[in-house]
Amino acid sequence: MLQVNKFDLKTILQPSFLLIFSAITLSTLSEQLIQHQIESIVRSPAGLSNTIWIWGGLALLTALLFPLLISLFCAYTLIRPEKSIGQFLKENLELTAVESLRAWGKTFLWSFVFLIPGVIKYINYLMTPFVVMFSQKYKQGQVDALEYSTKISRNFWWSLKLWLGLFYFILPVLFYAVFNEYRNFSQHPVAATLVTFIESLVELLFHFIILKLFIKYLNEVENGAHV
Repeated sequence: MLQVNKFDLKTILQPSFLLIFSAITLSTLSEQLIQHQIESIVRSPAGLSNTIWIWGGLALLTALLFPLLISLFCAYTLIRPEKSIGQFLKENLELTAVESLRAWGKTFLWSFVFLIPGVIKYINYLMTPFVVMFSQKYKQGQVDALEYSTKISRNFWWSLKLWLGLFYFILPVLFYAVFNEYRNFSQHPVAATLVTFIESLVELLFHFIILKLFIKYLNEVENGAHV
């Protein structure tokens, strides 16, 4: 039976938490670098150049890559499977990336038509990475990751909306209002590092809450089987 470790000092002091912190730091640095380059190109007296497409592509790549890595690192930290982080990534990185791309693609298509259906799809597919990492039914080819995520998410529909509202809207607004001017590593390296550490804790807490719901479904709704 799978168990989620407590969100406590012992969990935060794990070496794998450093991976979460590093991924968020690199994500922030990449975002700031790319934004600076794009702004420089837009403001250039020579006008726009073709390099803006390169930086735009890098922005898209980092927007997809870092959330994926952060989810993997958070899941590993909270579950502590009996394997190394390298083995865990080897087993889950590729499939998690593939299924996450499917989820993002379908969410984008629905959002392109109407916003609300896109939000619903996002909530439905929120647990897709966890399905790939921890569901034996998925590993045995018995379920589709997106469909299974939808099934699980609907059991916690209101809880997910509440937590997403808190972590994806309220907290980001508060962070922007309080910490935004201190997030720039080139101007405030120490303060930016501290802000990134706080963001790492918030990210781990969010995954802790969502992963507990997911594991509750696996362990209780499905008769305690590791499925």
